[in-house]
Amino acid sequence: MNDVIELELITSGEAEGLRKLQVEAFIALYEKYRDDITSPAKESLEKITQKIIEDNSDFYFILFNGKRVGGVRVKWHNGRNVKWISPIFVIPQFQNKGIASAVIERLFEMYSSDTIEWRLDTIKQEEKNCYLYEKCGFVRVGDETVINEKMTLVEYTKTCKKS
Repeated sequence: MNDVIELELITSGEAEGLRKLQVEAFIALYEKYRDDITSPAKESLEKITQKIIEDNSDFYFILFNGKRVGGVRVKWHNGRNVKWISPIFVIPQFQNKGIASAVIERLFEMYSSDTIEWRLDTIKQEEKNCYLYEKCGFVRVGDETVINEKMTLVEYTKTCKKS
């Protein structure tokens, strides 16, 4: 792949641009599952801004050949040893190009010095998403969380190194 994939740290002044990308990326899933509780398509500008400025997370625009095509947030717990990816998204016209898997691999490199485990949640019914995470080395663990009659969240982890 000769395409260039970069991550650009987001500032609070760019929350509206992030929100527009997030809605574009998640609106189809919202319409499919009608999840008013956890859908990023329904997050308020205030909630997105709060996520950007939190001390225990980094939120990035995903750039593909210089164009903003998505976003990814890394949040940490237990000091900085356990990282959560939530959310990661690419707008529809740039999906299925290997962007998300390249971003995940980049995050593994960027945060490798102190990370012993990565975690994320995804929609069980979205088989392509589950496949992506499994391809990146994540393993499904833990309980399933039923959001509504159409949608269930499942948790994935990836162990990096022993502490």
